[in-house]
Amino acid sequence: MIVGTSQIDITPRPGIELAGFAVRPQPSTEVLDPLAVRGLYLEDKQDRLLWLHADLLAFDAPFVEEIRRKVERECGAPASRVLLVATHTHSGPASLSANCIGAVDPSYLAWLKERLLLAARGCLTNREQCHAVPVEGRLELGVDRRQFASAHTDPRLGAVGLRRSDGTFKAVLLSYSMHPVCLRGSWISADWPGETARILSDALPGRPTVLVSSGACGNIDPPQVGVQPEQMRAWGRRVAEGVLQKFLAAVPNDAPSEQATFRAASTIVPLPLENWTISQIDEHADRCLADSAGRHEFYEAFALAVETWRKTMIERAMRREPPCTPAEIFGVRLGGIAFAAVNAEIFSRFTELVRGGGNRAIYAVGCANGMIGYVPTAAAYKEGAYEVEWSMLFYNRPRPCSGGLELLAEHARKIVAELS
Repeated sequence: MIVGTSQIDITPRPGIELAGFAVRPQPSTEVLDPLAVRGLYLEDKQDRLLWLHADLLAFDAPFVEEIRRKVERECGAPASRVLLVATHTHSGPASLSANCIGAVDPSYLAWLKERLLLAARGCLTNREQCHAVPVEGRLELGVDRRQFASAHTDPRLGAVGLRRSDGTFKAVLLSYSMHPVCLRGSWISADWPGETARILSDALPGRPTVLVSSGACGNIDPPQVGVQPEQMRAWGRRVAEGVLQKFLAAVPNDAPSEQATFRAASTIVPLPLENWTISQIDEHADRCLADSAGRHEFYEAFALAVETWRKTMIERAMRREPPCTPAEIFGVRLGGIAFAAVNAEIFSRFTELVRGGGNRAIYAVGCANGMIGYVPTAAAYKEGAYEVEWSMLFYNRPRPCSGGLELLAEHARKIVAELS
């Protein structure tokens, strides 16, 4: 299998607004650690894939499509085999059109497009023969922040290393389901995924390019939100240590096996949205405004988000837009491990459903190829709370219908099965 890698800095200057929190000091004041886009190119006799992995919150769908078209035109990789993933750090510059969670700087997005394409081209000029080294760890670190009866976490930490014949590593892919919300100040930071990537790259022979995904983290936070940088780094180190010794102990393969190949596939699922009438939209908006908990948690940003969402949803209703949105499931199987990527903030139960209740090595990658918002479990809809009642106000979108996560998991399970 041919593997290409690149790593390009995408750190903005302080003064740019940060994304992810409605209540935080704005704008940014200093760079705590650098942000990067990490590129991974895979090619064998049957397929190829270009994976761009950025230390950002998320991407808008039109931005993703533009990058895919440009990569196809400039690099030759088919648009259908371009995967653009955000780590979902809440301490990166605003990169997504949303309400009250950071204003997008158009000049930064224009520069970001150039950097993403530079990363894509860099992968193609730095290619080597590698084989896959899959490992799995277990880490009881993330907590279900909702604290309802349906509480669920996923302690499985999945990773695959791409190793040269001399035993050194060229790249690592890792997924662990935990929100990158350790920090809540005005620092620019990649949060724990960036720290995990740095530690693994420094510790593994060959200084590999490390792509860290926050997985199916829609309901999972670190043990505490808004900690000091030292604590964030300690948690990032714990994630890295969950697989580091397993990589170091893996016996080098002089003769790559059949696991050296990879497969990729994707599908678009029409995800049903709640098709509310104008009176139902007004009813929900008014109920939110009357909820003192929302004002207490988000202050004046809450009312602004509610009214902006109300206006947007009424305009959608008047245009009679279809009550569905395209959800993309992108599957990658590599070295005996499968990754199921989704353009959403998905709850951790998603991965368990895709695994089919078994012990299969399947891991989720959220915030991939766009962002349609939170997709909770059906059980969560009965319980309510932020992800169900308020998150669509900040994403400025309709809410997916109950059962949406289970629907996406069913399609992801089929995609993963096809890749076998």
